[in-house]
Amino acid sequence: MAMDPFALAEGRYRFLLEERNQGRLDAREFRAEVRRLRVEDGEQRDWIIGPGNGVWYRRERDRWMEMEPPRRLVCTQCGHHNLTRHSFCVECGHRLDRTHV
Repeated sequence: MAMDPFALAEGRYRFLLEERNQGRLDAREFRAEVRRLRVEDGEQRDWIIGPGNGVWYRRERDRWMEMEPPRRLVCTQCGHHNLTRHSFCVECGHRLDRTHV
């Protein structure tokens, strides 16, 4: 089943944050792990989560800009990425799960 890469990275970030808060991960290890959560969107733009604030940043030329990532609804039937305004998959017609948007 296909998953939204941004949602996957956010889930991993929350896990890492909890590990740090519980003392199982020191601050340096935490930052290094969060840096590995880089996501590339459909237009080959790089995105990262800020380790200190959990906010998304997109690479714009030579600097990182705070931005909201492009959200997609991933069809559990065929894996197609649909726009959030859709209720049904444009590829296979399956009803989209809106609980994770």
